[in-house]
Amino acid sequence: MEEHCCCQTQERKTVRSAEDKKSIITRLNRIAGQVNGIKRMVEEDRYCDDILVQLAAVDASVKSLSAVILQKHLHGCVAGQIREGDEGALDEIVDLFRKFS
Repeated sequence: MEEHCCCQTQERKTVRSAEDKKSIITRLNRIAGQVNGIKRMVEEDRYCDDILVQLAAVDASVKSLSAVILQKHLHGCVAGQIREGDEGALDEIVDLFRKFS
């Protein structure tokens, strides 16, 4: 699997391919639409159970997108940092997993 991740650690910037950006933005737009739908449900006094189901769907969507970005980051950016001997990369991995657990 070829990765398009090119991290520039000093600037804390990741250069992504146009395809990766489009995919991420599409998913973020879908999540934003879900959140707007939940807002309308609250405004319309919809039943709590219905709102909670939609909140669970948003949570799953966000976790799924996070997993995709994390995978690309680990396989591309972090793997490159490790190959270059950057020992801080391991600390970054530990911190990321703390945030996601």
